[in-house]
Amino acid sequence: MDEKLTTVLTTAKLQSNKYLNDIKKNSAPTTESIATELGINRTAASRALNQLFKEKRIIKINTRPVCYISLESEICASLNDEYGELETFNTEYRQLKTDFILRRVIGWNRSLKNQIEQIKAGLMYPGNGLPMIIFGPSGTGKSYLAHCAYQYAVAANILGSGSPFVTINCAQYASNPELLSSILFGYVRGAFTGANTDKKGALESADGGILFLDEVHRLSAEGQEKLFTYLDSGMFTPLGDDTKRIKSNCRLIFATTEPQDRFLETFLRRVPIKIVMPTLQERSYVEKKQIINSFISDESVRIAKPIEITGKALDMLYQHEYQANVGEAKNLIKNIVATAYAQQLDKNSIEISALDVPANVYRQLGEIKKGKVTISSGSKTRFVGEQPAKMDEVDVANPTTVQIKRAWKYIIKMDAQGVMDRQKYEYIVHNLMKHMQFTAIHNEDAVFKHIINEVRDILKLMQYGQEFYDNNNFVYGIASYIYYVINLRVPAEQEQSFSDSLEQVFGQELTFIRQLQAVLEKQFETTLTQQDLMWLSIMIANEDIPTLQIPAVVMAHGYATASSIADTCNGMLHYPVFSAINMTPDASAEDMVNSLREVVERLHPQDGLVILIDMGSLTEISRQFSQFASYSLLLVDEVSTPLALEVGNLLQQHKGLPDIRRAVEQISVSCNYYNVHPAKRNLIISTCMTGIGTAEQIRRMLVNSFKGVVKIDVASVEFDRLRQNKLSLDSDEYNLLAIVGIDDPHFEGVPYMGLEDIISGNKMKELKSILRNIAPAEAVQTVEQQLVKNFSLTRVMDSLTVLSPDRVIGIIEHYLKDVQKALPNMLDNKVQIALYVHLGSMLERLVRGNGILEYRGDNSLIVHDEIYSVLKKNISVLESEFMVKVTEPEIAYIREIITH
Repeated sequence: MDEKLTTVLTTAKLQSNKYLNDIKKNSAPTTESIATELGINRTAASRALNQLFKEKRIIKINTRPVCYISLESEICASLNDEYGELETFNTEYRQLKTDFILRRVIGWNRSLKNQIEQIKAGLMYPGNGLPMIIFGPSGTGKSYLAHCAYQYAVAANILGSGSPFVTINCAQYASNPELLSSILFGYVRGAFTGANTDKKGALESADGGILFLDEVHRLSAEGQEKLFTYLDSGMFTPLGDDTKRIKSNCRLIFATTEPQDRFLETFLRRVPIKIVMPTLQERSYVEKKQIINSFISDESVRIAKPIEITGKALDMLYQHEYQANVGEAKNLIKNIVATAYAQQLDKNSIEISALDVPANVYRQLGEIKKGKVTISSGSKTRFVGEQPAKMDEVDVANPTTVQIKRAWKYIIKMDAQGVMDRQKYEYIVHNLMKHMQFTAIHNEDAVFKHIINEVRDILKLMQYGQEFYDNNNFVYGIASYIYYVINLRVPAEQEQSFSDSLEQVFGQELTFIRQLQAVLEKQFETTLTQQDLMWLSIMIANEDIPTLQIPAVVMAHGYATASSIADTCNGMLHYPVFSAINMTPDASAEDMVNSLREVVERLHPQDGLVILIDMGSLTEISRQFSQFASYSLLLVDEVSTPLALEVGNLLQQHKGLPDIRRAVEQISVSCNYYNVHPAKRNLIISTCMTGIGTAEQIRRMLVNSFKGVVKIDVASVEFDRLRQNKLSLDSDEYNLLAIVGIDDPHFEGVPYMGLEDIISGNKMKELKSILRNIAPAEAVQTVEQQLVKNFSLTRVMDSLTVLSPDRVIGIIEHYLKDVQKALPNMLDNKVQIALYVHLGSMLERLVRGNGILEYRGDNSLIVHDEIYSVLKKNISVLESEFMVKVTEPEIAYIREIITH
């Protein structure tokens, strides 16, 4: 950043800080105020401020005049980049400023997320709040959390700014229960020897504030009874006068190291908010690092010197198991820093190495490692003041909501720029979803587990096959996002619409998610926006979703006639082909049309719709509903379970409406067909002499390769039907482009391409030539890449038993893209497939610990040329993802595949 921008930013920061100290004053920084203070013209100031806004260094508020707020503060970094009203910004800032008091608690949005929500609930409850008790072993941060609760209550105006926070550690008076009672409830003159005057107790002193009783289990039976009276009535009696009743409006927070079963049920019943603190070992490794770093930073402030600590020393502190939890970690670091400080009084900064770590840490570490060797990076971390200058852990300061908002900015920007590469959208969503799933699973979140089970039950209820509800990636993905929607929803923002092109790219997935939408919303009492639906669609893009191109509805009179037919057929078809509409016997044609429109809106048909209705309704429904439909319609009369099953089978075979119409008419059932889209649909047929199963596998591979790139229907057809020329297609609806398979059926007038020939390149030019007639060149290139990837997946699946083929293929694809960018010549399809298979097998071996150490028996034969260098330079993509080490001989064998 140049000097002029730096100067403007510094001034904006100073003016922002002044304004944010009291945001009631209308003194937010403007172009005029900054230009005046710097003595520059208004145009130069405006140009600099707009540049800083583009670089996301300041917040822009489009009022008159326009205001600018520096983004330097941690609070502002969690806000939006731009606002329309100053008051909207002020409201969000006030809320965040209050929330950040609790966000200082490490783990507030992870391991302590539920605990923080319980604290807020107890404080905000109408009246005088709710009593809370914090359970947890010594050193888990119970007292710290109680103090943060007090600060939050003051900042949120739940308590006044001068409200008291009174703390009593009951353990200090365990041997003198009478003294504890007198301190807690006060006493009157003459209550005991030496009581010469009346004395206020802690309950009365905490009036209007918070009373925190630590180690509350030490309270005597008499003291507990008095406490019960206060909890029930808000009144208590001082020691020495049971007739005197004193009222206090204080909020109570208790803490104890004892488990819940050690308390009287009468006590626990009066304390509705029960908070359980995890031990330090139960918290995530990232949180453990943050806690230790924060203690080192605190010591840097205390000694007023920077602290430099070596990587090995830090690793030892991170890996040590602290039996006394956070308290032990804090004391250990105090001990280490104090010793180093005493030895380095004359130095400007304090240096700490592994030799400064106490012997007990070494002893325990030796037990943990048991012969494993870890090489330290050798780097040092410098802690100055409150924040360490170098942090290598994952950024967890921002909540998941902020990360999702950030991801949405990229998605919306790419859509606006016309980016239609599915993989770029998938990369953004999948990375964040992995993070969300890991966090929830690692923290053993009970709510998340419940949502997983409910999502699985929904998939079973809707009669999706076992491959869906047994697919953990699929179920966990949907559950993770539902968990976000329910628990972490940010304030409602303007609903985002997407381009038709992007909706088409993920059209198949959108159709599937829309089928689930109503059930998910009802089950989880939430509303899924268009953004939610698009996110979920991108998330499941790599899953094999056999969404029907044409949805179907069963509509019949009777209490559950339609539902019975739909449920029976869906169960037999192992897919929710049919939606049901049950009509009362006296329902009019208008009622039926309105119900139909409501259901169909959720289905979003594009390629057509089948409606099966009971006898006598065909003519009237056809006439009215066809007026509203913007898609082709097939209305079938005399609905029955056998008829619906036949139609469902044809839909699952991806038959078009004309084909279904002919099949229905052959069994003498009346139907009406409305062809709203007379344009021909492009079609490729897959087939194989070995059976329809292999043809279906080829069809799925082609569908996944075309999906979101080119608009082509793919249908699997029995080999004998093609060979005998028995295929009947409506030439007005279909444009048959080619037949793809393993064996040539010699179907007259249609080009045949063997799948192996396409992949190897012998027939790829021919396929490209066909596709270029219906799609742009870049789309055809994407289809080729997808074919290679999907063909490789089928080969890799045969060789893997430990690793997930989908995950392996995705990472190898990333690696090969990086390699190809650096190589002078592109790798042909044969080589790419060979590399997919070889690298998949290699990763499986390495994960099992069976790496290759020698190249052809002599490592001196390894050729260290440009290809070898490129392969080695990019290999970290595979190593980091699977936590393996790829040796030089392994790289040499990869090179050999490319060069030979």
